[in-house]
Amino acid sequence: MTATRDKEVAMRSVWIAMTLLVIAGGAPAGTVPGSYWYVVDHITDVDEGNRVVVWAALPPAWHGQEVTVGDIVPEPVAILEDPVTGNRVVEWVVRFDHDSPPPLHTFFHFDFDFTEKPVHVDVDPRQVKPYDRQSELYQQYTRAETWIQTRGPVLDMTRRIVGSEAGIWPRVQLIYDWIVANVKYEVPGTRGRDAESVLEDRRGDCEQFSVLMTAMCRSVGIPARTVTNAWTTGGDHVFLEIWIEGYGWVPADPSLGQMLGPDGGGFSRDEVVRMMEDRGVPVGDPRWLLGNLFDQRIVMTVGNNITVKSPTLGHRLIFQSLRSGGRAAQPAASVIDGLNRDLVQGAFIVTGERLADEEAAHAMTHQRLANLFFSEGMYEVVEDVCRQSIEQYGEGVMPWINMGKVYMHKGEYYKAEAAFKRAIVGKSAKRGEILESRLWAHNYLGNCYDLLERRDMAREEYQMVIDRDNNYRGAKDYALRYLEKPFSREKPE
Repeated sequence: MTATRDKEVAMRSVWIAMTLLVIAGGAPAGTVPGSYWYVVDHITDVDEGNRVVVWAALPPAWHGQEVTVGDIVPEPVAILEDPVTGNRVVEWVVRFDHDSPPPLHTFFHFDFDFTEKPVHVDVDPRQVKPYDRQSELYQQYTRAETWIQTRGPVLDMTRRIVGSEAGIWPRVQLIYDWIVANVKYEVPGTRGRDAESVLEDRRGDCEQFSVLMTAMCRSVGIPARTVTNAWTTGGDHVFLEIWIEGYGWVPADPSLGQMLGPDGGGFSRDEVVRMMEDRGVPVGDPRWLLGNLFDQRIVMTVGNNITVKSPTLGHRLIFQSLRSGGRAAQPAASVIDGLNRDLVQGAFIVTGERLADEEAAHAMTHQRLANLFFSEGMYEVVEDVCRQSIEQYGEGVMPWINMGKVYMHKGEYYKAEAAFKRAIVGKSAKRGEILESRLWAHNYLGNCYDLLERRDMAREEYQMVIDRDNNYRGAKDYALRYLEKPFSREKPE
């Protein structure tokens, strides 16, 4: 593989002595190694003038974690900083020699060491001090911005919720309680990512829950901001923080808090207990996640509308939501020119170890980003990884779902049926995987029965999904479609 870059950028590893939070005497006890990886895979064609530009968030200093960033590979064009939110963003650029064979894949990564701790803030409403409304912090985190409206329907509803309550913390509690009780968790949520859209549709994902509560708090003069984290076990999440004078930033997680209520947010009590018990979260009190935050996460960004100026593009970029960067951002934090279109790109984070090399990272890519390969029809790429995952995690959910999709693609419907049944009874402590098991595994099983001409059994599976009334990743819409007409041989969604 031959790659060229701008003259000032060499293809080598660089140590950037960037301690995001100064740690006296070196790394503290309990420090965990980790690494961030962004991959662009299945590169088959490169044209002259090609380039891959990627922006990714560097974990910030935050009161629930300490982070030191080490090697950043390849050497970045720049490390950019948003002066308003304080977020740091790494900018990478890679160019390939179009006269040489395509490189198949390319990686961008950085290593880090971190310590984490749960956050517990017990707010006494009687001790809350009044805000300094002229302070920079107050002005910044009570203003309206893209996605976070503070007038119109948001303000009207918030006034109805808080009523005559004048206390700052009681107002926060009322807003939190209303969102937990009235907004339904769905992935994807409403098409609009902004607070008004979420309020109108009364549904959303974790980010939309947090955006709505942030907007509601700001609308009545309470500073708030969203926070994005990567889970140490994979995936990401968004919660929010409210600034309370005398206490500082206080966490709130209404989307997960919904699961702690009597109805479990649509999950069974056993499922909720399984998800929460190893995190030290008591089941039964949604308000526990207003003031408390369990660990097992790495905060990646704070706030929305992260703004940096790209030296490569020569203009300002505004990310309404950066998350961990790349294709996960809104808008996407990657630009790919002059390469084939059927690429797979995505990010994952590994904690507790450092991947030895790009070969190990490539194997991890197939495991962590399996759904992206499926979406491009690359079933053979992940088949071996599915088998390895099943050997390692025999009672899991996603390895069996993925293996079932491979069998369906190969026309081995009885094997697919068995795999999806294993997924349905599989155990997981992750909300997304439980929803995959309760919804999509039944949809796929219904597909199998249709292909095996067992229409009555197929309809039972689709009806089960419909009765659960959760449109996670379009599962209910999918079930309604194939309840009306049998599934025919096509790519599983």
